[in-house]
Order: sequence, then C-alpha cells, then structure tokens
Amino acid sequence: MYQKSAPESIQEMFATIAPNYDRANTTFSLGLHKKWNRKLIKSVGEAKTLLDLCAGTGEIGFGFLEKHPHSKAIMLDFCPEMLAVAKTKGAPFEGRYSLIEADAQVLPLEDNSVDAVTISYGIRNVKDPSKCFQEVRRVLKPGGRFAILELTRPTNSLFRLSHKIYLKFCLPLLGKFAAKNLDAYRYLSQSVEEFASPKELEKKLIDSNLTPIKKISLMGGLSTILIANS
Repeated sequence: MYQKSAPESIQEMFATIAPNYDRANTTFSLGLHKKWNRKLIKSVGEAKTLLDLCAGTGEIGFGFLEKHPHSKAIMLDFCPEMLAVAKTKGAPFEGRYSLIEADAQVLPLEDNSVDAVTISYGIRNVKDPSKCFQEVRRVLKPGGRFAILELTRPTNSLFRLSHKIYLKFCLPLLGKFAAKNLDAYRYLSQSVEEFASPKELEKKLIDSNLTPIKKISLMGGLSTILIANS
C-alpha cells in the first residue's frame, strides 16, 4: 500500500512507473500538462540557476534549459529510477545540468545558492510540505522565485463532481494500462482529493517566510500555479 506517511513506499511506487511515466502523463491529461509545464517555466522568468524539486524525468528542468540557453538547472528527486530516465534526455544539455538523488525536505545545497525553484506535481507527495518550503527559503537567493504547479480540485461544483468521478474510476484504470500499475494511480488520484487547497498552501508558504505573489488557476482549477518570492 502506498502512503505519503511512508516515503519509502512512494519511492517504490515511482520506481515502478518511471519507464512509462511521461507517456502516462500525456494520456491522462490529453497533453494539457505540457502546456501547464510551459506556464510554470515562464512563471519563474530569467534565472541563472534553477532548482527543480521532485524533478522526475526532467520535463521541467530540460524545458527550462531549452527556453534559457545560458542557464543551468539542478534536478533533484528521491527516486533514482526517475532520474535514470531523465539522464537519457540530457545529451542536448550536457554540462548545463546536474541530477541529485535527495529528499526535497533536506536539500544538499548551500544557503542562498539558487535563483529560482520549481516543483511540479510533487508537493502533494512530500511528507511535510512545510519542511520543503523552509528548505526552499534557505537555498533561494534574496528576491528569488519559487513556483509550484499542482493538480487541484475544481471550484465549480458540477465540474468538481465530474473530476471526482474521473479520479476515482477512470484514472486508476488508465494507470493500469498506460503505466502498468493500478495501485499507483489509485494512490495518485486519492492524493489529489486529500491534498491541501491552494489557499492552505499559500498559508504554509507565508509561515515559511516566503511571500505569495500570484495564483494562476488552470482549466477551472484542475491545476494551479502558486508563485512566491523569497
């Protein structure tokens, strides 16, 4: 059973779906996640060094490097199998990125060492989001930007009901066929339903001495981007 309170189980889950992760995301979102990823990258603007947390297969990190040819990226994830997939994509960006296997709650980086931090579809899988936010505040340079992209619950009641049905019944079945792991996508659908609202996340950011500056609702609240400054 996959449980957020047992990070090793989540690590094991991502290890099993890593080879099919990108294909599965495209299937589940009908390709919309690529558009949302681009919006996240745009939200951090120019940055000499980007830290991407819960980097997975490197979609955000490599997308950022493609948009900013003079920048560098650090991609951090606690699942080596995910980082192994990311490494297969790295040839066009050789010398401009590094992959780090580590916990997003304990960043192996110096204080004030990066210009921007992103995390996409990952904060709901972190055991203690507040610890992650405190670490982000520590490693960000003064005035640095932190952007979160996460799946959220729609605000419209009818849309929210349809979304709930999709998460409970459709997503796990699609996961069984696209990623070969029914239980993984049962967990992921449940994690969306149970995770904090954007408003609650904004409070956690403030409590970690980060300053929320913008909230972007995507597709009626299917996903949300939160942007904060250090």
